Amino acid sequence: MQTLSMNGIGLQPVLGDYDLILVPQWVLNEIGDAHGRLEFLQEQIDYGYPIYSISEENYSGLTGYEEGNLYQIVLASTALIGRVRSYLRRFVETRDPLNMNAYSEWISKLYEEWPIPGEELSNGRTRKKNAGEVSITVLSEVISWYYPETESLTVYTQDYDAYEYQKRAEDILRSVFELRTPVPVAYKSNDSIICQLLREGIIVPADVHNLRKNNRKVTFSREQVDYSVVLTTELADNEFLIELAGDRSVHIVF
Repeated sequence: MQTLSMNGIGLQPVLGDYDLILVPQWVLNEIGDAHGRLEFLQEQIDYGYPIYSISEENYSGLTGYEEGNLYQIVLASTALIGRVRSYLRRFVETRDPLNMNAYSEWISKLYEEWPIPGEELSNGRTRKKNAGEVSITVLSEVISWYYPETESLTVYTQDYDAYEYQKRAEDILRSVFELRTPVPVAYKSNDSIICQLLREGIIVPADVHNLRKNNRKVTFSREQVDYSVVLTTELADNEFLIELAGDRSVHIVF
């Protein structure tokens, strides 16, 4: 979104429809690693967008302090990350869930002792690989399962791992919350935003080359002539993305 702003494109079509925009603290830490991104975020807050940060330790309150269920959500959200899942099984899980440490304690310790080797950054911080994606997934699943009145739940991310983690977590949690129906989680990647702006006439095809510098995988659905729908993932260059945007039977999933 910072790239849109740098190219003189307003963010109202992208952010204007939301009543609440939450940024997990672990993600905020990563935002601060890149020059100018925190300042850009603050500019959007000052403009009036309802952007708030939330600490992972506070997720318990969102579940009504049902910390046994919250552990299951964290466990499901890390199902595709063997080292983190093994850590949870070994150091957090207990035979009797009532004997587990408080969520705020073990989630803080998990982040401090993140079991995936990190990268030391020039600012002195260690980047925790996949931590941001896990935090996004946990938060989206908490809202999905605990807030059925939510009209729309959308995750903004460019990381395909977050998409895969959430889809896997939702599948697992259906057996945990058998009597509930989750709010569907939608995704907006940079490519889906570009597609939206093209269709709304806010940008023209020539602008895509300034907004998108690399080819990326795009997951999209397309309606066939018999009205069936096929889900496809393809490596898309700019011209192919422009073609997809021009096809109204196409929906960019990620």
